[in-house]
Amino acid sequence: MSGRSVLERRLIALGLLVAALAVVWFGVVRPIVLGFADRAAEREQLADDLARGRQLVASREIWRDQSLRQRGDADRFAVIAPNASAAAQLSMDRISAAIQTPGGALGSLREQPPGPGEARLRVEGRLTLTQLVASLKLLEGQKPYVIIEGLSIAADPTAAAGQASPMEVRIDLAVPYLVTSG
Repeated sequence: MSGRSVLERRLIALGLLVAALAVVWFGVVRPIVLGFADRAAEREQLADDLARGRQLVASREIWRDQSLRQRGDADRFAVIAPNASAAAQLSMDRISAAIQTPGGALGSLREQPPGPGEARLRVEGRLTLTQLVASLKLLEGQKPYVIIEGLSIAADPTAAAGQASPMEVRIDLAVPYLVTSG
């Protein structure tokens, strides 16, 4: 027999028992329990996804009606034209009128390289501050709407203080358009 006492043998047996239980817990029981928890969370996520999908399918008519309304309102928000150049040409008259109606002098109105779904224009002219504000109000209130991408103002440094003197103004505009088949 070995020279170990009964207490030492019991402690070694207890240690081996604890080690065996730890191996069984971490090797068998814990993975099974974690697997159940993971699958329960996945089932819950799938149930939420299914509920959202059912709501989306149920709201199909609402989305269809809204799409039809938006198609009917499209001409308020974009020029209907076959391409960017045609959209720019259709917009030039109303943009020049918006500058000239309040009394501004239109220097030039020319096309810029177009972006996707929009024509770009550059307007240059001489306006007073009051005329500029009136022109911008006209541009923002007319339909189809234009997007003011940039505004540059160069005032005359020799102008008298408190006097309404003309300023050199450059406005960069984007005109959204919808493509037509003709």
